[in-house]
Amino acid sequence: MNGKILLLLLCLGTGKIFSQQYYGKKQVNDQPKAEFILEDGTKVNGFFVGYNYPNGTYPGFFDKDNIYSFEYKKTPGSFAEKLSAKDVKSLKIFDDHDDVTSAIERLDMKYVDKNGKVEDKRKRSFQPLLYEGKIQIYGSNIDICTNSICNYAYSEFYIRNAKDDFALMPVDYDKMSLFSIGSMYDRMVQSFRYAGRNCPDFQKYMDSFEAKLEDKAFRKETNERFKQVRKQAYDDAKKQGYKHNQTQQVIGDYMLRAYLEFYAGIIKEYEKNCPY
Repeated sequence: MNGKILLLLLCLGTGKIFSQQYYGKKQVNDQPKAEFILEDGTKVNGFFVGYNYPNGTYPGFFDKDNIYSFEYKKTPGSFAEKLSAKDVKSLKIFDDHDDVTSAIERLDMKYVDKNGKVEDKRKRSFQPLLYEGKIQIYGSNIDICTNSICNYAYSEFYIRNAKDDFALMPVDYDKMSLFSIGSMYDRMVQSFRYAGRNCPDFQKYMDSFEAKLEDKAFRKETNERFKQVRKQAYDDAKKQGYKHNQTQQVIGDYMLRAYLEFYAGIIKEYEKNCPY
């Protein structure tokens, strides 16, 4: 199966509905049709109202699930009811024509440290699928908001071998310093090794990729490429006359796509060399 980047209307719509995981106000005015798949496989249909997320400041909220509970209505005029996030496996949002516009899945997470040791994170994260392949990529943007002013902070990603029932964190966000956010690609080698652990040819590729990361010229080139993406996003938003929050949204969209293409390039090597 060839991998496919899914950053089309589905994922862009998902970003608008499910952004602001840790900050901001819950939107309750729009109530689109929704379908919840629960832990036991049953479906709950209704109208999406919103979700509840952790309160707190950095770094405390990273130790928590990113969504505590969902709110929905059985009919547009009924009272809102809650579903505990621990009972929900996935959520789909539909438009008036019953086409899926947004979707998120619950990821049970593990982290692989720089020595290859696997740790159970004992937390969950609801994320949209961004890349469909033998190794899948999930992710979204984190914005930090103060009152009505929001700033794009960074893009978080999770990878999952299609045969696994857990996702890996290429970057352990709750252990990461704010000053090291820009070097997230430097910490992901062991996670990709573990995701492709049953393919010797992929391990050989990761050996060469890890050697590249040690090369200062390669690291400088990669850093510069991401800086140029951010600059291009800012320039394009400025040409459109966007205000601050809209500009930050554009920057987030551009950076999410750039990092996704970077990660997907690694996974394509797995798909090219590994028949399973």
